[in-house]
Formats: sequence, structure tokens, C-alpha cells
Amino acid sequence: MAKKKQFIDLFAGAGGFGLGFQLAGLDPILSVEIDKFAVETLKANNNHKILQRNLNSFSDKTNILSSIDNKEVNVIVGGPPCQGFSNAASSRVAKFDERNKLVFKFMNWVKYCEPDVFVIENVSGIETKFDFDGVKIIDKILDTSKKYGYNIQLWKLNAADFGVPQYRKRTFIIGIRGVNSTLALPRETHSNAEDLAALGEKEKVKHLTVGEAILDLPYILAKEGSEVQNYNHERKDLSEYQLWAMNDSQFVFNHAAMHHTKRLVDRYQLLIDGVSDLPVELKVKERNGGGKLSNSSYNSNYRHLDPNKPSYTVPASFYSSFVHPTIPRNITAREAARIQSFPDNYVFKGKRTLISKKLLIRNGRSDEIGLSQYNQIGNAVPPLLSRAIGRNINSQI
Repeated sequence: MAKKKQFIDLFAGAGGFGLGFQLAGLDPILSVEIDKFAVETLKANNNHKILQRNLNSFSDKTNILSSIDNKEVNVIVGGPPCQGFSNAASSRVAKFDERNKLVFKFMNWVKYCEPDVFVIENVSGIETKFDFDGVKIIDKILDTSKKYGYNIQLWKLNAADFGVPQYRKRTFIIGIRGVNSTLALPRETHSNAEDLAALGEKEKVKHLTVGEAILDLPYILAKEGSEVQNYNHERKDLSEYQLWAMNDSQFVFNHAAMHHTKRLVDRYQLLIDGVSDLPVELKVKERNGGGKLSNSSYNSNYRHLDPNKPSYTVPASFYSSFVHPTIPRNITAREAARIQSFPDNYVFKGKRTLISKKLLIRNGRSDEIGLSQYNQIGNAVPPLLSRAIGRNINSQI
């Protein structure tokens, strides 16, 4: 029997990237993550070596190779912090963000571990943002990769095209050892109904919808639910995706609803009923505005999820912005995990939500600083997208 290929997961977060590669048949030998709550999640769901460390703390070749016990590494994956590359950031902040340097700490591991392939996941902004010296980040990555003997390909993938019930476009920087080496793109398995009909796509199926992903989960209203509860149905009349997500899980984890006010519940009910022009008393107010209505042209509180379409992109801070398709409340961490394609037996640790870092410091609660369950889920690479990438790489190296 052929030996399984081995991978390292850097900036591992809650482990979505790594889980996908495990589902693709590769063995993890190390995950590195700085956030303590994300590390708790990793340890609750994995048995391999997990280190809670800043990548800046790995100073040289000896330090890096000893952390993997000098094992052979076939693939290195990771999603360096994307805030400095995001188009949501101002151009000034994005241009000089200190976090942009972390992608080159990732490249140190490539240099010393010499994997067959490395994969960097990020927002599309990584292709257009600049480093401190005015040179594009992507050009520096390309030059560094060539120096280490790797050819670069950019894969722009939408998670919905690979069985994830969510429109989520991301750029994957693929480095293949050998300056003339290439990899074929992973094969898309899903498409929208219009393209399937127009193009005669017989090898693909329709994009998965929010309804197909989450509507079997226990029905709970605002303030209801718990971190561990029973399923409330027999495993019948479920979508193929719901059956996959349930897998062998005996319980539903992380399915507790937010404690909404009656005013918020009433607003959400009108959104569900299709009312677009909300009454004044239910419209969004400015934060700390003394009751003044917000005149923002866009407000995430109006993002009602359509049960018959894939979800919007789930961001790190989605907890108060995504409205359940049929229940007047925001979605739970478990519903978001389903939309991100985590199976139900993958448990998220830490608190569901956390107040701001500045406020925690001001209140003497620095020990609570970290990524909430919602942050961890929103930051993750969807495991089913990662699985498609992992299978594709595993078959070609």
C-alpha cells in the first residue's frame, strides 16, 4: 500500500483547510496557529501535532525542521491573515499593513521543508496590493518562489462550484516544485441552473442552496438552543448534503441562537415576509447615535438568506448580519458551519461571540482576547473546497 502524502497547515485557524486535505486522503503532521481558541478547536477535532505559536517565532531552518520532527513534507497549505490584502481595507492601510509580511514567513517553511507543492489561500486583493517598498506582494511571492525552485499558478475558485452552499471566491497561489512544472485545475462539480441548461453541463449538478444545507437542523427561536443537543428528526427525507454533514455525529453542536430583542425579531420577521421598506421604528439605528436612524447605503443587517440559493460569502464578522431563511433570528454557529461545509461532528471551541479587543483590554479582560466560534468559522477555508484542491494535488504529485 502506497504511503499517504503528508502536509503541514500554517495559519491553521479552526482547521478548515487541513480538514479538507484530510478528506482528500493526505496525512497532517503539523498545524500552527496563534489564536488560543482556534487551537482549542483544532485539538478537539484532531490527533496530530498542533502548536500555538506565532510564525515569527520560527527563526531558522533548524527550528522549523525540528518542529516537524524532520519528517518528509509533500504539501504545505495556509491562509495568511487577509485583512491587509482585502479590498475592504483602505488603500493606505492595505498598502502598508504589517500583516502582509507574514506570507513571507510562510515561504520560509517552503524554503526549508522543500514540499512538492504549496498552497496559499487569500482574498483576490493579494494580487493587487503592495508591500512597504511599493512592489506588489504577488510579484514578491513569484520572485521568492522562483528563487526556491517553484513555478506559480493562480487558481481563482468559487466554493459554490465544488459543493459548498455558498458563493465564495478566493485566490489560491499554487507553487509546484520545478520551475516549468504545472498542475491542472481541480474539476468543478457544480454550477448554476442557467449554465447547466445553456451549456448542457451533464457532468455537473446544481449549486447547493442554503435550504438544502441547514433547514433540517433543530428549529430554535432567538434565545433558544445549546452547545450540545439532539437531532429532532429521524434521518429520513434529507438532502444528500445534510446526510453527508450529519455523518456519524450523535449530537448537534454549537447550535445556540442569539439573544435578540423583540424589536430585532420583529424586523427579521418582516424581512422573511419579503417587506423591503421597513417601518421607521424597526429600521437600523446608528451605533451610539442617540436613536438616530442609519443612512448608510448598505447595511449587513438586511442580509436575509434565500433558502433557494447559495449563501452570500460568510465573513469573519457575520454573527449579527445573516438572517435565517425562515426563522426571525441570525444564524447559529452550526448553521454557518454547515454553510461553510464543516460536518456536524466538527466541534468549535471558545465563546460564541466576543466583544472588541479594545474593550476587553479596557475592562481588564485581556485573557478573553481571541477568535470567537463565529470568527473561526467565517475565517475558514471551506473543507469541501479544500478537499477538491487536495484531491487534485494528491493525484498529480
